[in-house]
Amino acid sequence: MKMRYLLLMTIGGLLVGACAGETTLVQPITGVLVSGPEFANIGATSVTVLVETNEDLACSVVYGTTQDYGSIATDLDMAGGGHQDHSPLLTGLEPDTLYYARFQGAGADGTLYRSEEYTFRTAPLDSTERGDQLTASLVAVSSNFGGGEDDSSFGALNALDGDPGSEWSSDGDGDAAWIEVGFSDRAHVTTIGFWTRTMGSSAQIESFQVVTDEGQTYGPFELSDAGGAHYFDTDFTARNLRFEVVSSSGGNTGAVEIELYGELEN
Repeated sequence: MKMRYLLLMTIGGLLVGACAGETTLVQPITGVLVSGPEFANIGATSVTVLVETNEDLACSVVYGTTQDYGSIATDLDMAGGGHQDHSPLLTGLEPDTLYYARFQGAGADGTLYRSEEYTFRTAPLDSTERGDQLTASLVAVSSNFGGGEDDSSFGALNALDGDPGSEWSSDGDGDAAWIEVGFSDRAHVTTIGFWTRTMGSSAQIESFQVVTDEGQTYGPFELSDAGGAHYFDTDFTARNLRFEVVSSSGGNTGAVEIELYGELEN
């Protein structure tokens, strides 16, 4: 019994020593920070955190309405590794509410980085009247990342699901990316909302155009950033709409969300 007690004490000491050693690997994020963290395009229910580091990191943001946080958002990295341009999306937020957040990352050598604590307040609910939102279904797409199906992790259906935590990514189509959606009947479209995805230095759509099933082209529509959806007033009737990239930063271009407003024709 005494020998077992001593053995347990020895193992416990080793574990404590290991944990103590690991804590020395936690470093301030300022040592590898190039810019940010910036809370971009703060909306009523979501916020994008923009950070650039000079080392490849796998990163996340913990956030919540108290300093206990309670939620975590990870940086979407389709390659499964670290990188230097970070843009984790914080979702499920309450409008007009104060939030606490901390950015943290892990380097390839095991070093853990952590920022100071930040606060931000979400925007009030948007009272802008855009009319009734139309239900659109997927017709076709140029490609999905990794050759995945439309309902895969980065499949085209993610652009139509109303969830800013998911997104459609093409498989490296760049300016050749497109996605086509359709309605159950002809519709008078009065507003288009488009939220481009981004990977920091690539995959961001800068402008797009819309081609109807009758061959009419509208746009190009300019997207100043990837922080949220941008809305454009329109006035046309169509059954199907094809969203085509006009210019981009190249790579795995795609969309976080596509919204359409108007009314179906009877």
